[in-house]
Amino acid sequence: MKVKDDSVDIWGLEICMQRVLKEADLVWKEYGEELVITSARDGIHSAGSLHYYGRAVDLRTRYFSDDDKRSVAADLADILGEDYDVVLHKSHIHVEYDPE
Repeated sequence: MKVKDDSVDIWGLEICMQRVLKEADLVWKEYGEELVITSARDGIHSAGSLHYYGRAVDLRTRYFSDDDKRSVAADLADILGEDYDVVLHKSHIHVEYDPE
């Protein structure tokens, strides 16, 4: 597991996100890729984004086929359960801790 570059701020992530990174790392390895965190507490996000509260991360998917992206997102969502939202975007997978 690694961060994209020095601009990615993983400091201050809530403890609930440690599980996300651990499980995502394992899923990415199952698909033959290294997990890359592309955004955490950094960057510009929509107002109220959980990124700003340390409860969201974006994970690189550009090396996966479209089918694998969907499978990776589904696998991660199954593992994390209903307290986490796993959203497949064109360029990444967004994961946030959002219990309802």
